[in-house]
Amino acid sequence: MNPSSVEPLSGQLTLRLRHQLPDHPGIYFVVGEREQLFYIGQAQNLRKRWAGASHHRYKQLARKGLDKIVIKYILASVSELKELECQYIEQFNPLLNYGKVKKYLPKTSPRFSELQRLLKLASQPLFPSVIYKSLNGQTIPREPSDLFRGLVAGVYEDQQLHILVLCRQNMGQLLWKSSADRTKKRFYISHEQQLLGSCYFFDARQVIFTFVELFDCNFADAVFQDVYPDILNYEIAGVTLKGLSKPTLLSSYLLKNSTNIDNFAKDYLLGVAEKLQPLPAEFSLNKELIW
Repeated sequence: MNPSSVEPLSGQLTLRLRHQLPDHPGIYFVVGEREQLFYIGQAQNLRKRWAGASHHRYKQLARKGLDKIVIKYILASVSELKELECQYIEQFNPLLNYGKVKKYLPKTSPRFSELQRLLKLASQPLFPSVIYKSLNGQTIPREPSDLFRGLVAGVYEDQQLHILVLCRQNMGQLLWKSSADRTKKRFYISHEQQLLGSCYFFDARQVIFTFVELFDCNFADAVFQDVYPDILNYEIAGVTLKGLSKPTLLSSYLLKNSTNIDNFAKDYLLGVAEKLQPLPAEFSLNKELIW
């Protein structure tokens, strides 16, 4: 269920900012990071209903994170509340309505959460707040190929299935920090020293995600511009990101734009490019195995 499809929503606030809810009757929808609907309720005064820790679900929801839980709401008259609440509960069947309060929210694997974070970063532009650029004294929109920092190049077999993700230059620094983090480094497979700083092998149990940084800014821009006409949308771990529909063309894109570049990442990419296949349409991750 996507509560955003409910029209018209009057507003939304994180659980941390619940004290800013309006002093007004309404229906509220409590959702998680991926729009998972946890609870629907009514209140004659939304602010008072959620004041402090007074809501009977507050402690249960707060365990998920005060900034990760969002309260979306619709303002309504008191006379409408009961009917609207029943209607929305029947329509959307929230996870926690009618369940015992002591029932905790489902836990998420730290490994799965970190993978989602990396994929979300790859699907976002290098400069999220800058969708325009200056060229010859004029302000013009950035090219579509410049509005994401990573793409799925394809899959290949090397004892285990690998998903190859090409990344622009600043993604490498984010990956390095993650792979060096005291708690997160166990998610990565160590490879020879020469690949460090350009290739990162994330162990998702059922599959290895190989994040390869295109190390040169001009090289990355040129490759992303060339591949853009061959781009499709893929969904992995609940995240939508770009991907090549014809992975076998990757080597030609690389050779065309990196004639004078000598780099371990380039050699690695050329070594696997010939055996790349498209990501299967039915591909999915088993969250129970990724722990």
